[in-house]
Amino acid sequence: MTGPRFGPLHGYRGIVLTQAWAGSYATQILGMLGAEIIQVEFHGRPDSWRGAYDRPIPDTVRDAPGASANQHTWNVNPNYNSVNLNKQCITLNLTHPDGVEIFKRLVPLADFVVENFAPRVIGNLGIDYDALRQIKPDIILCSLSAFGNNGPWRDVPGIGGTIEPISGMSALLGYEDGPPLNSGQMYPDAAAGLNGFAGIVTALMHREMTGEGQYIDLSMQEASLAFIGDAMLEERMTGNVRVRLGNRHMTFAPHGIYAAADGNWLALAAETEAQWAALSGIAGHEEWLRDARFGVNEARKANEDALDVEIGAWVAGEERDSLAEQLSQAGVMAAAVLDAHEVAADKALRDRGFIVEVEHPEAGVHPQSGVPVRFSDTRAKVERHAPLQGQHTQEVLERFLGVEEVEYQDLLKRGVTGAGPSN
Repeated sequence: MTGPRFGPLHGYRGIVLTQAWAGSYATQILGMLGAEIIQVEFHGRPDSWRGAYDRPIPDTVRDAPGASANQHTWNVNPNYNSVNLNKQCITLNLTHPDGVEIFKRLVPLADFVVENFAPRVIGNLGIDYDALRQIKPDIILCSLSAFGNNGPWRDVPGIGGTIEPISGMSALLGYEDGPPLNSGQMYPDAAAGLNGFAGIVTALMHREMTGEGQYIDLSMQEASLAFIGDAMLEERMTGNVRVRLGNRHMTFAPHGIYAAADGNWLALAAETEAQWAALSGIAGHEEWLRDARFGVNEARKANEDALDVEIGAWVAGEERDSLAEQLSQAGVMAAAVLDAHEVAADKALRDRGFIVEVEHPEAGVHPQSGVPVRFSDTRAKVERHAPLQGQHTQEVLERFLGVEEVEYQDLLKRGVTGAGPSN
């Protein structure tokens, strides 16, 4: 089998129909761990994270180091390029019978298929699980959708911004006297992507032991709820509905984010009395230890508003990074709040090989997050930039299906495949 020759998943192949974040993130992790991922994109309907075909290209993208003078907006969107590393991309018009037929001819060559359309779509295309296992009985199909493949909400559309509220997450985010808030990061997509990755790997292991494939039905709502199951169980067992805590912790104080003198922000927390004593000493406020409001954790929680005022006034006179280092060296939990520029330049992340410079043929050279796990014997890595739309169509069809130049040109002419807007 051709494809990547690294990582613990080397030798597995996925023919995937993933898009946007959740499904694309799941399959990117599989690709980073060595699986060969062939992304099938609808010809004429770009992945929403590629953006519209007439989307303007920002100057910062046009002027990036190493950027091509001949950029296409659908190939340089940072959203798409951030979650499609280590993949090949082919395009097929799956509303055309020949496009569906080509997809079905690829299925026997795959270990798994992944998609995150609305549940009705793959059935309408004639490529649902029942159809796929007629082609390859041990195929694994993973479907990621907003609410799962059955139930009353099956066909209700959803994205991360609506799944957060309906999973219970948003009710926990924000301040006690304010409205519920979303994370601002479409968190349910990442949660679903991680669960999708884990489900696929588990199904592959099951097939290794039994020879049986299976269907994986993943609900973004349920994946998100699983991350806050403690709050749900708390209500069921005690009747207490957890209030929004802002930056505070449920059980100990201080725990917050404070403005520093240099205009930056510092996160700090003291979980134990030893940490609180160390923090008070560094602050030069040993009197906090004798103050009845702050002497022990129970008192600090009861007087957290006053405590935050005191700590905020102290941190406001300090430099963020030097204070973070002082606190950390004393065993107090503290960290600088880094923005995107600082994270991308972070020396520790680069030294560990997590932040890597990826060269893209149109977008240029950019720092990107790499593989978040390290294996001692089966090294995972970023080997490919995110693909150009349809970059590998001819190569894949020739390699796997024996499609020659004349047939490929005919597919282009008839709109079965192609890159960019369809004619």
